Amino acid sequence: MDDPLAFLTSPGAIVLAGLWGAIWGSFFNVCIARVPLGLSVVRPGSRCMACGTPVRAVDNIPILSYFLLRGRCRSCGARFSVRYALVELLTGLLSAAIFWKFVTSDPSGAVAVRLARFSLYFAFTGVLVVLAFIDLDTKLLPDVITLPAIPIFFLSAFGAHDVSWLERAIGVAAGYLFVRLIADFYYYVLKREGMGLGDGKLLAVVGAVLGWKALPIVIFSGSFLGALISIPVVVAARRRGPDPAAESSLARVQVPFGPFLALGALVDLFAGQAILRLLLGG
Repeated sequence: MDDPLAFLTSPGAIVLAGLWGAIWGSFFNVCIARVPLGLSVVRPGSRCMACGTPVRAVDNIPILSYFLLRGRCRSCGARFSVRYALVELLTGLLSAAIFWKFVTSDPSGAVAVRLARFSLYFAFTGVLVVLAFIDLDTKLLPDVITLPAIPIFFLSAFGAHDVSWLERAIGVAAGYLFVRLIADFYYYVLKREGMGLGDGKLLAVVGAVLGWKALPIVIFSGSFLGALISIPVVVAARRRGPDPAAESSLARVQVPFGPFLALGALVDLFAGQAILRLLLGG
C-alpha cells in the first residue's frame, strides 16, 4: 500500500486484531483458572492441572490446539474444559469487533487516538471476560482484579478522548453506590443478602471507562439478559419433579449477576450511543 496507515482500514488488520485477541484469550484462561486459587498468573507456565506437565508451545495454539488434542492433555489424557477454546474464540471475535468499530470504521480520527481506544477497550473487555467466567465458577468477583482496574482504567481512558474525566469519576462512584444501597437495603431491611459488593466494584470499573451515562443501559441490559437466562434455569429446577430435596434446593439456585453486567457493558460499548439516540428520539 502507498499509505501504510491505510492498512488499518483493511480486512487484514481486522483479522490480525482477531488473532491478537485469541492469543490473549489463552492468558485470560490462565487468569480465570489461577486467580481464584490465589496463584501467580505468570509462573509457572501453562501446564496440565491434572498431571502438572508443562504445555508445549505446539499444543498452546489458541483454539486450534484444543481441537487437535480433542480436548485432552497429551501426557495424561485428562479432559480440558471446552471453556478454554470458548474464551479464546470469544476474545478473538471481540478484539476484531473492537478494532472494526474504533479503528477501521473511523478513518478520519487521529491514528494515535484510534489505537488508544482499541487498546483501552480491548483491555477493558478482557477484564470483563475474566471476571465473568470467574463469577460463573466461584460466584465471586475478586478484589485483586476489580480494585486495581478502577484507577488503571480511569487514567488510561484519558488517552481515548471518548468520555470526560468528570463523567467517569461520577460513574465510578455511582456504579459502586448503586449496588451498595441495594445490598444494604437487603441486609438491614429484609435481613438477607442481596447483590454482592463485588457487583458494585464491577460497575465502578465500567463507570471508570464508559462514564455514568452508560450505567442505566448496562444495568437494564444486564437485568434483562439475566432474567432471560435465569428464569429458564429456575423453571428447569422446578420440572425435576416433586422431590422435596429438589424443591428445597430451588431457593439455593444462584445465578451470578456479574456475567450479565459484563454483557450489559458490551451492549453499551458497541451500541450505547445508538440506544441513547433512539431513546432520546434522534
